[in-house]
Amino acid sequence: MLTFLLLLGSVICEVFGQIAFKLGLSHGSEHDEEGARGFFRDLAGSPWIGVGVGAYAVEFVLWFAALTVAPLSVAMAFAALSYGGVVLACRWFLHEAVGWREWGATATITVGVAMVCWQPLYLR
Repeated sequence: MLTFLLLLGSVICEVFGQIAFKLGLSHGSEHDEEGARGFFRDLAGSPWIGVGVGAYAVEFVLWFAALTVAPLSVAMAFAALSYGGVVLACRWFLHEAVGWREWGATATITVGVAMVCWQPLYLR
């Protein structure tokens, strides 16, 4: 159960961090200064970018903890759920259009994760 919670927490932080980064970049579109300098200044001044970096910091701690108790092959497969989580979050929170290809790919990834991570009792 601990392994599942650590991996799930890592995936949630990944998804939250990506949404925060997108929000931070979207709000920085009206820069005072053009070019790379203005872009980096906008990044540094965006609270959403800071929130995303914080989410990633928590994710790293959870991920390292998960790697101490889970095989890497299982942990990496579970981490792939973040792709589906980002698709869901983009649809629900950012109101982005998500087509049938994205939904199909998300379903395929989810089935693949289940195949790798789910171990029936008789296989243990």
